[in-house]
Amino acid sequence: AFHVMEGEVSLDEDGQVASDPKYRPFTDEAFSVLSSFEKATEWADLIRYLQRLQRVLNKYYQLPHLPHKVLLAKRLYQCLNPQLPSGVHLKTLETYELIFSRIGTSRLVRDLAFYSEGVFPLYRHASYQVKPVLLDLFERHYAPLGVRVVPCLPGLVLALLSAMEDVGSELSTRAVALLDKFASTTRVDAFMKAVWGRLLHNASVRLQALNYLTMRFPPTLALADQPAAPPTE
Repeated sequence: AFHVMEGEVSLDEDGQVASDPKYRPFTDEAFSVLSSFEKATEWADLIRYLQRLQRVLNKYYQLPHLPHKVLLAKRLYQCLNPQLPSGVHLKTLETYELIFSRIGTSRLVRDLAFYSEGVFPLYRHASYQVKPVLLDLFERHYAPLGVRVVPCLPGLVLALLSAMEDVGSELSTRAVALLDKFASTTRVDAFMKAVWGRLLHNASVRLQALNYLTMRFPPTLALADQPAAPPTE
């Protein structure tokens, strides 16, 4: 038997949702909408399909277990292509917000990796209108996860270091606050590994990583007091 910690979602619980008579039409309608994305010929089609997807999700709001999760994540990833206009990105982030609020923390933790695949790289290519909305998503849904966000820290730290590029802006201030939040709520070794990993392997955020480390661990700090760089992959 599986041991389920308090607040976690059991396989039986999702099975009960799937046995709900409303779940079959939910599954069919969701699949129909998700399949329609293949027919998109212009960016306006994607916005229209995202709106249809949101209507289906809202129609069956009482069912927290979403069908076709992998296909759903794939379609959202498709809509975060950096070549698409900000209107598509905004509608996609709006859909993520709807999904994350609906499925709850436990399901989000379980499925965080594939939902996040397109979210983390977005900041570097996002318009100025999209950037604060993306940080909203991180603040509302990733920050409260604490240590449970550790498997996604490399991508999350990369996104937040990218936000530090807007030096002196509210966006940079919010990004630093989020980095501090994850530094205090996750394991120190995991957080430092993520920061040093971006410093070593991602030239686009190398300066921001150095700036963050300098802010939080200034050179005047005694060498013995500075956190060692953990081994990176």
